[in-house]
Amino acid sequence: MRRSLLGLVLLTAAATLWRFSRTEASPLQAEALVTPRSAPAQVRSLPEGAVAPVLADTFYPGFDSRRDKLPLAVDGGRVVVHLLSFPRSLNFMIENSSVTRRIWGELHESLLRQDMASFEYVPALAQSYSVLDQLLLEGGDVQSGEKVLIGNIEDLGDHWKVTRHDAGTLSHGKIAKTPGQRLLRGTVFDFVLRQGVHWQDGADFDARDVLFSMRCFRNPHVRCGEKRFQFDKLARFESSGPHALRFCFAEPYFLAHNIFEGLTILPAHLYDLGDPRNEQGKPGASDEEQGRFIEEHPANRRWIGLGPYKLAEWSDSAIVAKRWDGYHDSAAGGHVDEIVWRMIANDGATMTALLEGQLDYFDRLTGEDYFGGRTDNEAFKSRYYKGFSYGPQITYTAWNMRREKLKDARVRTALGMCFDWDGFIASYYKGLAQRVTGEQFLAGPAYDKTLAPLPFDLERARTLLAEAGWYDRDQDGFADQGGTKLEIEFLYPTGNRTSELSGQAFQANLKQIGVELRLQARDWAAMQESIRARDFDAISMGWITPPVVDPEQAWHSKWANVESANHSGLSDPQIDRLIGEIQVELDSARQKTLFFELQRRVYALQPYMFGVNVPRKFAMSKRVRNLECFVLDPGYSIRRWFVVEPAGGVK
Repeated sequence: MRRSLLGLVLLTAAATLWRFSRTEASPLQAEALVTPRSAPAQVRSLPEGAVAPVLADTFYPGFDSRRDKLPLAVDGGRVVVHLLSFPRSLNFMIENSSVTRRIWGELHESLLRQDMASFEYVPALAQSYSVLDQLLLEGGDVQSGEKVLIGNIEDLGDHWKVTRHDAGTLSHGKIAKTPGQRLLRGTVFDFVLRQGVHWQDGADFDARDVLFSMRCFRNPHVRCGEKRFQFDKLARFESSGPHALRFCFAEPYFLAHNIFEGLTILPAHLYDLGDPRNEQGKPGASDEEQGRFIEEHPANRRWIGLGPYKLAEWSDSAIVAKRWDGYHDSAAGGHVDEIVWRMIANDGATMTALLEGQLDYFDRLTGEDYFGGRTDNEAFKSRYYKGFSYGPQITYTAWNMRREKLKDARVRTALGMCFDWDGFIASYYKGLAQRVTGEQFLAGPAYDKTLAPLPFDLERARTLLAEAGWYDRDQDGFADQGGTKLEIEFLYPTGNRTSELSGQAFQANLKQIGVELRLQARDWAAMQESIRARDFDAISMGWITPPVVDPEQAWHSKWANVESANHSGLSDPQIDRLIGEIQVELDSARQKTLFFELQRRVYALQPYMFGVNVPRKFAMSKRVRNLECFVLDPGYSIRRWFVVEPAGGVK
């Protein structure tokens, strides 16, 4: 569903979108994780090709988890984690940002949970679930369910053996094969919900909440355009009781589990205008009224969830959550009593706050600070330690291909040749970042490592611009065409030093080939509005994705001119065909070939200036233990942390 634009031409947690599609471990999964030191990755019973997490407290000074035991985990205390910006709301259905997802992940729950270490999907709000097949008889229709058999279906040559699942009972039968039949493997998900689960305001949770939330993704007036694409793959969904749900896909879908892990379930008794329990209800309300009601609901900022932590405060400087004793699964809840997400909108000011002991965790250390004197001194080392790890996050600049000056791929390619990534990686990232040529995880199987990045070549860039009709006709130093000079507005997030420095370097290089780059810093809310309105020339962003992401959200033409994650407006029949084939292909080898072909086609068109895969460089308080570095966003799990209280705590 979506995605979050989760350093930008350099990575920024503020200007980061979340790519909603979460991946299951099979058939595709990340093949390797570059660990930051010699300690081997922890080996667990992982699916073939999965990424193992870094050992707990790998970076903690003097601690080796292969030899030493962690202190006894205790409950209590609080942790303070940095935020670069606040989200507009905590309703992840309509607020597609990484910061929302990270907070939402502690305050809420979904049908399934993806284990951060094993990548396996485990029941969360679901007590159990089954994945079944559909056999369409001649004239069968998935949308209506007519002439469709659902169950475990075996191919026995001249007939099918069907073990049906109806109302909790099993029945067996044989169906003779005919030419008009069609088998859809793994296209039905049956869920049994946990009983006795309550919303944080005390209301019962049941199938009504899930069905209402699913209907929201069908409502064109609910602003969830960046997530809608996956829900469109469901032909129907229904309930046979308060704790039984069935979802039927129209076609096999290689990331089907993602939908049920990433689904934002809204409390129907608060959000559904047609629910008789809703004090503000309006029977017969239109889709437009329902969409506006969700958009404007006060619970978006006073979130009522189903998770182990409950929102306690949202001030000008912090969002605070406290442990909620009503959480249905105490074994999966957290140790700390209180989580504080403290917002400091400037990386330099955040580093100062860290050094003053005001934060427990900060994962946006610059290369200068990570390797420099501000962290290499006794004052820092007495309170904190540092480390880094790689995950599936990339930086990019999106070109708005709807703009006439950016429609030609030669122009976009020329611009992409004007940033000296190798120099910036060496100077700013101290050699840690790795160049990328696509949106998939660099260490994952869907990424073609043989595709060479664009070279830094100003002369070739100048030639390409001239071929596209842009050259200096009036001798004023700028390329022009039709009386208009080639001028591009470059948006980046306020307070992000990395974006500012990279933008300045880009600006200087482009000037040499006659392109004027105007730098515009904007806060995150304003940037989101520019993205949604498609009101930009170029915007510096980042993706945080699962190890394998559904490419439809960013590249399919049907999302080019509506609110979606196709920010560039890319529309290409070859890309559409490849996406369609990828989504229904369950053979990993064939799927990998298709992904590589897609990556090369997208790269040829250059809708993005692809940047780098950057490690998370973090500082962690010594008072907090059990930090593990995971591939799945956000790369750590606050629920696993516990506080031990030596070494000067956070103020």
